[in-house]
Amino acid sequence: MNNFLFNIALAIVWCSLTASFSAWNFIAGMVVGALVIEAYTLTTPGADYLGNGVRLLRFLLHFLGLLVKSNLQVTRAIFSPSLLAPRIIRYSVKGLSPVERTVLASAITLTPGTLTIDESPDGEWLYVHAMFGRDADEVRREIDDLRARLRHGVFS
Repeated sequence: MNNFLFNIALAIVWCSLTASFSAWNFIAGMVVGALVIEAYTLTTPGADYLGNGVRLLRFLLHFLGLLVKSNLQVTRAIFSPSLLAPRIIRYSVKGLSPVERTVLASAITLTPGTLTIDESPDGEWLYVHAMFGRDADEVRREIDDLRARLRHGVFS
């Protein structure tokens, strides 16, 4: 987050140096600032400013696709109620930080057809209601995929 704030500061400096405070010039300043920060982070082990942004964008695009797919699935179920197979499953979140658990639970809830109901008192399990839960292992695999993409795209 500090690099992002630094990038905004560099964009403001860019606008000041070019004496133009238009939106397009600010975006140009953000691009130049990102390149400057990336050049700096190349000398710092483990830092990858642009790579983090690309991973986050890739996750957001995947999640958007997941939202579209699940919305279509829910719409189809409205016209064919026989597709419904509601189930509550227990999903292990052992090893995730409280922030990671919260973001995962929110992502599950934002996806139509699934809802995070509760977290166990010890914080090691989420209880998830799935509208299409015929196969509990399939639901867990989908959540595993979401979890892996979150950890790689957002928390890496």
